[in-house]
Amino acid sequence: MTMMMRNQYNEIRFSEQGELVGFLNLAAGREMMNPHLLWRLILDDGECLEIEARASGKVICSEMPSEVRFQTRAVRTEFGQELPIGVCVSVKILPGSVAWQIEVKNNAEGVTVRECQFPVFSVRNPEPPMEVCTSRLISERIVDLPARLRESFSFYMAPDNKYLRKDELAFYPGRTCSMNFYLLQWEKDGFYFGCHDEEFGMTLHAFEKEKDSVNVFMTRFPFLKAGRSWKSPAFVTTSYPGDFSAGAAIYRKWADSWFVPPEVPAQIRRSQGWQRIILKHQYGEYFFRYDDLEAAYENGKKAGLDTLFLFGWTSEGMDAGYPAYTPDAAQGGKEALRRSILNVRTRGGHVILYFNGQLIDAASDYYKSGAGQRVSIKREDGTEHREYYNFSNTGSFCRAFINKTFVVACPSCREWIDILKRHIDFAAEVGADSVFFDQLGLASYPCCDPAHGHEIPFTGLMKQKREMLRELYEYAHTEYPGMALGIECTTDQTAQYADFVHTCGNIAQVWNPGWRQLNEPPQVKADHNLYRSAFPELILSDRDVKDDSDDVIFRVNQMLLLGMITDAAVFRCRATIASAPFYQEYLGRANAIRERHRAVLLEGEFSAAGHHSVSEPGIQTSSFRHENELAILLTQSWKDKLTTVVSVPGYVFLTCESIRGDASVTADGTVSLPRDTFAFLFYEKSEA
Repeated sequence: MTMMMRNQYNEIRFSEQGELVGFLNLAAGREMMNPHLLWRLILDDGECLEIEARASGKVICSEMPSEVRFQTRAVRTEFGQELPIGVCVSVKILPGSVAWQIEVKNNAEGVTVRECQFPVFSVRNPEPPMEVCTSRLISERIVDLPARLRESFSFYMAPDNKYLRKDELAFYPGRTCSMNFYLLQWEKDGFYFGCHDEEFGMTLHAFEKEKDSVNVFMTRFPFLKAGRSWKSPAFVTTSYPGDFSAGAAIYRKWADSWFVPPEVPAQIRRSQGWQRIILKHQYGEYFFRYDDLEAAYENGKKAGLDTLFLFGWTSEGMDAGYPAYTPDAAQGGKEALRRSILNVRTRGGHVILYFNGQLIDAASDYYKSGAGQRVSIKREDGTEHREYYNFSNTGSFCRAFINKTFVVACPSCREWIDILKRHIDFAAEVGADSVFFDQLGLASYPCCDPAHGHEIPFTGLMKQKREMLRELYEYAHTEYPGMALGIECTTDQTAQYADFVHTCGNIAQVWNPGWRQLNEPPQVKADHNLYRSAFPELILSDRDVKDDSDDVIFRVNQMLLLGMITDAAVFRCRATIASAPFYQEYLGRANAIRERHRAVLLEGEFSAAGHHSVSEPGIQTSSFRHENELAILLTQSWKDKLTTVVSVPGYVFLTCESIRGDASVTADGTVSLPRDTFAFLFYEKSEA
């Protein structure tokens, strides 16, 4: 017997054993999934930490008008043992989507249910033209999923003979994934797969090859002890017409139930970016002194950058001594730092002061006092979680053999939050108009210290980090009106409480690094930028342009396409942008255009291609709209020249500008783009 459920988008069919046997996109007529069981559990019996288990015995089916349930009272492990662990799967058909939930009751003494993999879908015809759009490292487009899986051999660090899984584990929130959904995308339609969890619990986005099947699923981590039960949040799926932006819109509609865009202070809202510089490094070398800040600011102004982002401004140096940040007495101390910051601000500039939001130097007085050990994250085996960030000069010992060791603060500890508040106070005292906390958008190791009063392991750590960030954000904005607060690492659930984000992820990275030599189009990993499409109002920086040898034009062009601001970190923050004169000059020309058209290019709303289309697929494009103005951005880097017709329904063409002055538009609207050019086409909404 087959059970069927249906809404306007999908038809879903199940066997009486609870197996998904069909998942049809009605509009496209596409059967998207192969028959497959919907779930697996990963158990821990005290001896073996990971034991796969599936349903055992009779499946009890319950059908209701808009819901079907499949219930089993026991599971069988991969080693043949039957255990009294009950599982109930609920599938609800909704007007525009399907909601999937699973409930687990653990009655097996001595056994912990560590993981639940659900729902598991076996994709039919997963090869191109199907693509996968994820939010890994901000956004990632996978053009050939089976090929990527074949490259993911772990050399049997995991059982590759059972499942060949995508090697870069994609955890949400904050540990590689910026949002809790991904898409299967075809040319004119797609499949949305999201976890709608306002508790922001740890979720793995998984892709695997199982024999001849390519599976996609999500994993949750209940760590369910015997005698307890657990129910998952809703996993939501639906088919949709259109491109990836339609899938992003589904997620944003749900996110609007909890997300409120930040009210960004003017100095960040109007900025085109910053120069990130280290004054004193970890190993003791000075690159800048307090008296050098005005000159550094003037170097940035030539590239359109009005802000200095100060690292290593302490006597301890960069990535050393945390959470102590002592003004450098050798340079005149706190008053000298304040005077130099105010001199920059008097010239019209702005200053962001750096603090790390979670690292504690294991050699610091704070750690040695016992306080650092008290608040530090502990691993599952009871030891402290430790991290290492090593920098060096021209020697090798510091770099090779660990110069600094850090523990990581658990965000549930009140005393740590109070320390971060004092950092905000200090930034205000020395005249900085923005404060920055490194790593606060990043998911830490799930803490296992019972003294902290949270669940073990603390898989809800990022919700607590969000609450900590909310408190810091409100404190900064209330106590020091006009002060901005920023963080590192991009994730939606922390974005509400950050005026800007120093990103860490895919911007100009490509799948085919030899594309210029091969004369082929760059396969940009972030080409389908899900995060920007779902949250277009957020202020994000680029990253990783280190000097003039860094394919500057291509990297800057990608930043412009996405409407980001600049993080200029020449020689990894050891010099100003004046030491990369080509970068300085090209960025300055680009930013001059953005400044002339500030309303639409910097204050307008991003769209990938929601307002226009281009006839040439080898051209990269995006758009920005502000009131009646529309700007279409175009670039290409792999042909001597490409031409395209740009279609913009409802708008009248006004003018074209390009960074090098080499793009042209004919009377019939055909745009000519030489290699590496970047063009801005400006339009006005027609009155008709």
